Amino acid sequence: MVDKLINITEASFEASNPSELDYLRPNGFKFLVHNIPNVSFFCQSANIPDVSMGTPIVATPLVDYAEPGDKLQFGELQIRFLIQENLLNYTELYNWLRGLGFPEDHDEYKEYAQKQAYRFPDLKQHRQGNLGEKSDATLFVLDSNNNPIARIIFEDAFPIALSGLDFDISSGNTEYFQGLATFRYRQYIISAEI
Repeated sequence: MVDKLINITEASFEASNPSELDYLRPNGFKFLVHNIPNVSFFCQSANIPDVSMGTPIVATPLVDYAEPGDKLQFGELQIRFLIQENLLNYTELYNWLRGLGFPEDHDEYKEYAQKQAYRFPDLKQHRQGNLGEKSDATLFVLDSNNNPIARIIFEDAFPIALSGLDFDISSGNTEYFQGLATFRYRQYIISAEI
């Protein structure tokens, strides 16, 4: 009986050996957001956010135990990008945030949506009220030959923060500005189909 159990365990171990032994590279990616093409082009880093699920505790007279939760919680998406000298890609994100937050009057939201209409020519007129509010974002994972092997789609992404820029003449070195943008989204989906 023990010998039979050992053979089954060895067979299942052999069947579980991976056929692919290449490792994922941290610099093998490409990031795209429809609303901000210039930011996408200069993107230097992006993350696959954490995902977690709550675990409700079931109380019993003896020992409490955890059960799987029913709602996923997705972490924040952050990207870092080189800022163009004319601030074009920085203002893309700034204008998106400003359009969502309309700090001076409510028409700013409507004006921003109208400015985004050329990027969505196929949408029906009745759906154009929320143009530019949200946009799907895609993180392409690249293999060692820089070919896409997987994509992570962030559905209904929108920016919630954009880092400031600190100009400083006292530094002798020329370092180029990098912006940091934080996004929230509905969910992300990992797809191996490209």
